Amino acid sequence: MNYQTFNLLFRCSKEFSHDKIRLQDLSDTECMICSFIYSHQNCSQDDVSVALKMDKTTVGKALASLEKKECVVRTQDAIDKRVKRLSLTSSGKERIAQLVDIHNSWLSQIMNCLTEEEQKQFENYCNRLLVAAETLTPNRGGRTA
Repeated sequence: MNYQTFNLLFRCSKEFSHDKIRLQDLSDTECMICSFIYSHQNCSQDDVSVALKMDKTTVGKALASLEKKECVVRTQDAIDKRVKRLSLTSSGKERIAQLVDIHNSWLSQIMNCLTEEEQKQFENYCNRLLVAAETLTPNRGGRTA
């Protein structure tokens, strides 16, 4: 696979979901952050920053916006008072559940061109590629760009 093919696949995914994300009044960044929180309730801003490879400033601004939109709440950690735990509000959960379903539906539809065995192989290949890519990509979590 050449890079252009990989890039086009990513762009197709983005185009498929872009309008649906906008209907939820979320930016792409806000959607990514909410999707992460959806799967990792009570995570911290640092957890989001590291996992999504975003600088803390970007995550902080997006979280402030998500709080105003009543999608996310921050609560003080019971043990470490410096840490704020993130969780989705019921409205945030509802919005993100719809978007997760959209992404899963898209992926399921495009994966139908592969056999079940090929799908498993593809997932394995993608996981291996991600590990290799992470060794080449500096961890931007916690640093400002």
